Amino acid sequence: MSILLKYILREYFKILSLCLAMLLLVYLSIDFFGKIGRMIQDDASFSMILLYFALKIPKIVFDITPIALLIATLAILGLQSRQNEIVAMKSNGISLLYATSPILIFAFVLSLILGAGGLSFIPLTKQKTDFVRAVKIKKTQEQFYYGQNRLWLRDGRHTFLNIGFADSIQRVLHDVTLYTLRADFTLEEAIETKRIQYENGTWMMYEGRIRRFSADGVMTESTFEKEAAALRRKPEEFKGLDVDTDKMKFSELRKYIKRLSKDGYNVDRFRVDLYNKISFPFVNFVMTLIAIPFGLVETRSRGVARGVGISLLIAGCYWVVHSVALSLGHAGLIPPLLAGVFANLLFLSVGIYLYLGIRQ
Repeated sequence: MSILLKYILREYFKILSLCLAMLLLVYLSIDFFGKIGRMIQDDASFSMILLYFALKIPKIVFDITPIALLIATLAILGLQSRQNEIVAMKSNGISLLYATSPILIFAFVLSLILGAGGLSFIPLTKQKTDFVRAVKIKKTQEQFYYGQNRLWLRDGRHTFLNIGFADSIQRVLHDVTLYTLRADFTLEEAIETKRIQYENGTWMMYEGRIRRFSADGVMTESTFEKEAAALRRKPEEFKGLDVDTDKMKFSELRKYIKRLSKDGYNVDRFRVDLYNKISFPFVNFVMTLIAIPFGLVETRSRGVARGVGISLLIAGCYWVVHSVALSLGHAGLIPPLLAGVFANLLFLSVGIYLYLGIRQ
C-alpha cells in the first residue's frame, strides 16, 4: 500500500472513531435519561442499570455505524479539499477513484465484519438486554412458555392454550388446542381447532373438534366448521407471542422458517427478515459509496454542519425506502428477497452512477 493510501486511511480512522464515539455518546445519553427515572422507580440496582446499557452498546454501534461512515467520509474529503490535498493529487495525476479506494475497501470489509456479528453475536446481546430489563430490573416473570416448538399460554384461571404459531399482525392463532379445567383442576373440555381469528370484536374458531369430559369420566365428541371462542385476552395481548427475529441468529431463524414452512404456514414475512439480516450490514458500504461523490462536490464551501445535514438526509431517505420495502414484504405485496435487498440495490445503483461520474 502506498504512503498516500496509508495516510488517507489513518486520517479517516481518526475521524470515524470520533464520529462513532460522539454518536454513541448522544444515543446512550438520550436513552439513559429517558429510562433512568423508570428504572429508579423499579428499584433497579446500579450494577443492573450499568449492565443493561453495556449490553446495548453492540446493537447501538451496529445501528449508528452507517451514519458515522457517512459523516466521516464527507468530513475527510472536506478537510482534504480545504488543505488543497485534492488539488495536489489531481496535479500529480492521481485519480480520485484511486485515492478514495481505501475508504471503499475499508467500508466493505467493515460491512462483512458487522454482517457476521449481526448474524450471530448481536442477537445474543439483544436477548440478554431484554432479559435484564424485564426480569432483573422490572422484576416481571415471563408469561409465555415454549416447549417442543409450541407455545403454552394461560387465559384466565382454568383455561390453557397450546399454540403452534401466533400471527398478531393478522390476529390469527394457528393449530390451537384449548384446555378448560374444573375448579379441582380436572379436565372438563379440550378443543382442537385449525385456527382462531379475531373478527368484529370476537374470537372465532375454524375447523375443529370438541371433546367434553363429565365428572364421572364419560367423554362426548363433536365437530364444527365455525364456532365462537370464549377467550378473555385481547388481540394486542398476543403481540408478545410474535417471534422477535432481531433476537434470533441466522441459523435459528432459518430453522424456524423451515419448521413453519413444513407445517404449511405462510413464512414470507420471516423470509423478509432473514434476507434483511444478510443485506442490511452492507448499507455501510452503500452509504460510503454515496458519500464520496457528495464529498467531492464543492467541498471547499461546505461546512461541518452542512455535511452532517447531508448525511442525515441521505440516511433518512434510505431508512424510509428500506422501511417501506420491508413493510410491503411483510404484507406479501412484493417477494421477500426483493423486500430485503431493495433499498441496498437502489442506493447502490445511485452510488455507482455518482461515483463513476466523479470528475478526475
